[in-house]
Amino acid sequence: MVVNRFGPERLPGYQASIFLTAVVVAIGLAALYVHSPRASMEMKTEDAVQRVIPGGARSDVVILALDDASVQRYGPVKTWPRSVLGRGLSVVEKGGAKSVVVDLALDKRTHTGDDVLWRVIANNQNVVLGMAYDANRDKNYTPDDIRSLVFLEKYALAGNLTYDPKQLVEFQYPLFEPPMSDFAGSSRGIGVFTRETDDDAVVRTARLAYLSHVQYPSATMALHGKFPQSNLADGAPVMLPNLALVSSLRTFKLDKGDVWLKGDMLNLLGHVDPAVNIPIDTQTRMNIRYAGPAGTFQRVSFVDVIDGKVDPNVFKDKLVIIGATASQDAATDARLTAFPGLMPRVEITANAISTVLNRSYFGRNESRIPGVMIIIGLVVGLALMFVSGVRSFITGLVLLIAYGALCVVMPIYMGVMLPVLPGFAVILLTMLMAGILYVGPYKPLELEASPTYVPPDREVVR
Repeated sequence: MVVNRFGPERLPGYQASIFLTAVVVAIGLAALYVHSPRASMEMKTEDAVQRVIPGGARSDVVILALDDASVQRYGPVKTWPRSVLGRGLSVVEKGGAKSVVVDLALDKRTHTGDDVLWRVIANNQNVVLGMAYDANRDKNYTPDDIRSLVFLEKYALAGNLTYDPKQLVEFQYPLFEPPMSDFAGSSRGIGVFTRETDDDAVVRTARLAYLSHVQYPSATMALHGKFPQSNLADGAPVMLPNLALVSSLRTFKLDKGDVWLKGDMLNLLGHVDPAVNIPIDTQTRMNIRYAGPAGTFQRVSFVDVIDGKVDPNVFKDKLVIIGATASQDAATDARLTAFPGLMPRVEITANAISTVLNRSYFGRNESRIPGVMIIIGLVVGLALMFVSGVRSFITGLVLLIAYGALCVVMPIYMGVMLPVLPGFAVILLTMLMAGILYVGPYKPLELEASPTYVPPDREVVR
C-alpha cells in the first residue's frame, strides 16, 4: 500500500491561524510600543546595534583634554586659574583652529585671570561656550548673573519654530547658567551641555532645543554698570540651543536664523550640501550616533600643549573641543553611553557634533511604528502560512537573520531605527504557533494513494 504524507500548510484552517497570529501579535506589540517606546530592553538592543555599526571618529575633530597629567599639575579643573585656560586656548588659536568649543562651566567670575581668557575669546571670535541647566540653582542673583541671562537672548532661537507646547517640557529661563557676562558677550555661541540620561542612566540623545520663556529674576543688589539691550519681552517663548547644535552651526557657517524646527524634524537652512535634516522626538531630542567607545576621538593633553610638546599645527582647520577627561575629576562628568564603560562629557559632545556633521543621525519615528509593525506581521504571516514542520523552522530562521540585517542596514543608509525586539518577537511567536499547530490539531496527514496503472509487458501484449 502506498501512503502519501501531506503537511498541514495545505489546510485553510492552518493557514488562517498562522496568518492571524502574526498580524494580531504585530498589532498588540505595536500598541505596547506606542505606549512605552523607550522600554529598557529595547534601548539596550539599540545600543547593541550601534556597537555593530560604529561610525569612526572624524579626523577634523580634536579634543584638548584636561587629563590626569594636567590635573596632577594644576589641581581640580574647577579650581584652575582662568589665565591657564587662556594660555592653552591661545596656543589652539595660533595653530589655526577653525572653531573652538569649550565644554566647561564658566558661569562664575573668579578674578584668577578672567581678563586673560576673555581677551583670547574676544580677539578670535570663534569660541562656542557651554552652559548648564540647574533646577536647584542658587536663587541669589548678582547683577552679573542677570547680565549673562540678557546676553543669552542673543543666542536664543525665537523664529522658524513650530511645536506643540503641550507636549514639550519647559525649562525655566532663570535656571540656565550661562558663562559670565564678559565671556557670554564675546563668544560665538552658547549651548547647553549634553548630559541628560535615560532612566537607566545612559546618554543616548542630545536635546537640541530647550523650550523656555524669557523671564528675569530680581537681583539681590542694585544693578550697576552697562547692560546689553534686551530685545525680547518678558514671557516671550524661546528655545535655547544645545552645545552640539550651536557648534555645528558655526562649523557650517550658519546662524541661529537658519534653524527650522517643525514637528519631528529639525532642519538647517542655508547653503549646506548635502542638506541637514535631523530627526527628533517629541522632546526635540536627537539620537547620538557614537563613533566608538571612550578614547575614539583624537586627544591632545592640555599640559603637553602648555609645555610646548605639541605642534600647534595639529589644530589647523580643526574643530577643537576643550574639556575635562581626568578620571577622578568632577568636571569630567563621565556618563554611560551605548558603549561599555564611562565616557567624559567632552567626548559625548564630540559624538553629538559628529552626528550632525556626518548626517549619521537616525530616528525611530514612533508615529510610524504601528504601520511598520503591521507590515512585519503581514510579511511574516505570508511567509510562514504555506510551510510547516522543518521548513517552517528554516523559514523562521531566515526571517530572523534577514530582519536582524535590516535593523543594522536601515540606520546606516536610511537613518531609521526599526523596532528591534518587537520585530523579532513577531517572528518567534509565529514560529512557536506553527510548531504547536504542527504537533497538535493540524498534524501531518497520511492518505492512502490510489492504485497506479502498470501497463503489461510488450511481449505479453503480442
